Amino acid sequence: MLRKLLVVLAALATTLGLMVPTAGSASALGGEWLGCWATPGDESGYSSECWGGATGGYVRVDFVVQDETAPSTYSWSVPAAYQSKITSGCSSTQHLCSLTVPAASHQISVSVTLTQGGTTATHTAVAYIDRSCGWWC
Repeated sequence: MLRKLLVVLAALATTLGLMVPTAGSASALGGEWLGCWATPGDESGYSSECWGGATGGYVRVDFVVQDETAPSTYSWSVPAAYQSKITSGCSSTQHLCSLTVPAASHQISVSVTLTQGGTTATHTAVAYIDRSCGWWC
């Protein structure tokens, strides 16, 4: 009887041992996205598409990684025509990229590739700047 009990206990211990969850390597990539916001312009917050404009002067466009759950390295892709318009960020250690552009018609598509532990994901956002819409884009 004792022998049967030991066999049952051994089987139970083995079964329970297999059911113990183990910590695997976690990658936080998957929920992030790239948002943009133009000022003056859209007042609704970050979106994958943003609108801005002014009848004169300049428009600031911020591209910011959203919903990031772990630190990443960043590789920003800004069109050549807008490289000189970068006012902050856009580096491998910063989750934002800010541009200041003249109040004129622009369509600016910016991408960022995030890297976490060897896993990468690329996200894109587009800013539409239109001088004719003034402050009311």
